[in-house]
Amino acid sequence: RTYSDKSNQITLPALIIVAMPKAEIPNVGGIYTDPFHSPTTAGANIFDVKEPWFGGLRILGRSSTTSKDFTCIGNDDGIHWWALKATFTDDIPKVSMDFTPKAPGVGLLQCGFETSGKLNFYQDDGSTIGNTWSRLIPPAKIPLKKQVKHAAFNDVNGLYVDPEMWDSSNGSWAGIRVVSDRLGKFISDEISILGTDDGIEWWALTGTFLNRLKGEIQIGEDTAVISSGTIEIGNGCQWIKMNSPQMNFHELSKQSETE
Repeated sequence: RTYSDKSNQITLPALIIVAMPKAEIPNVGGIYTDPFHSPTTAGANIFDVKEPWFGGLRILGRSSTTSKDFTCIGNDDGIHWWALKATFTDDIPKVSMDFTPKAPGVGLLQCGFETSGKLNFYQDDGSTIGNTWSRLIPPAKIPLKKQVKHAAFNDVNGLYVDPEMWDSSNGSWAGIRVVSDRLGKFISDEISILGTDDGIEWWALTGTFLNRLKGEIQIGEDTAVISSGTIEIGNGCQWIKMNSPQMNFHELSKQSETE
């Protein structure tokens, strides 16, 4: 590059800009266990849930492989599913997860993700681990069963399977979908949906009730109807709501224990 003031001409070295490689966004998707919220007995309920093994599960998924944002859908009592939002900070693999809708006194929590399948929650000092969610490895057989009792015909909250993809004996989470119309404690017309088609990558979608009284939903570009535990989607897909299995999820092998 040359600079000239008419009297002097100076040749300057070319400015070379080196782009630093961006940190890869880890695949945080999966089913996790939270040891602080894993009940062993269920209160009286109409769903025949006696062993609330869904309680303490946290399921994470993202809208795309390039997105820093992801959704958490969790369950504390074996019955009700809630949703929270989280994001990887610029300092990957650090994570911020907003618990304000679920626990206002907790607020925004700082976490750290390990590719071995652990999401660590730090105490106020930013370094001491107060809790860890661990990603679970699916067993060879997953004994889910169809839920036959429902709080209401349009109760969309729950864990579903897509029968076109789901096989309880193939040792994979493929075909599972989880749906929540609760942002933390608050019931909302906005719906959070997580699912996996291959058991590895968990995707996140948002939907909304078009008419709650009729169970009509918008999911992406498709309309759907929830009725007595079945979601019929306009694209031909059908999701079936499943009940707590006769299996303790929290005793499954953890990814971090196998690596």
